[in-house]
Amino acid sequence: MAGTNPIWAGNALDFLTGRAVAITAPRTTYLALLIADPTGDDGTYDITTMAEVSTPGYARQQVTWTAPAGAPMTTANNSLLFFGPFTADMTDSATYAALVTSASGTTGAVIYAWPIDSPQQAATNESLQIAAGALTLNA
Repeated sequence: MAGTNPIWAGNALDFLTGRAVAITAPRTTYLALLIADPTGDDGTYDITTMAEVSTPGYARQQVTWTAPAGAPMTTANNSLLFFGPFTADMTDSATYAALVTSASGTTGAVIYAWPIDSPQQAATNESLQIAAGALTLNA
């Protein structure tokens, strides 16, 4: 599965309708590379159980976004994202990317997940890149 985490979708509807405000919007978001589908048995994404790339040289990358525009309203990452250079060969391919609220670790939340069309696996001294505009969110 990919798309908005159902927990965040429900929170957004609560906010829009004024029913409840269960979340504070993150001011900074990060992209994590995953080696497996992050969907849990309950259909949601959990940062504590997602299978993230762990190869030396990997770190989540901060994502900045374009202003929403169009119909439907769409935003996209506005710059090239670099992961690496890796200091060892990746043993598993990156197959998903996840938008998260923390720079590292298992605190925070997964907001959204995208499948990677062509799984990526870097060798030592190589980097992986996500092009500007490759990640989109719409409402």
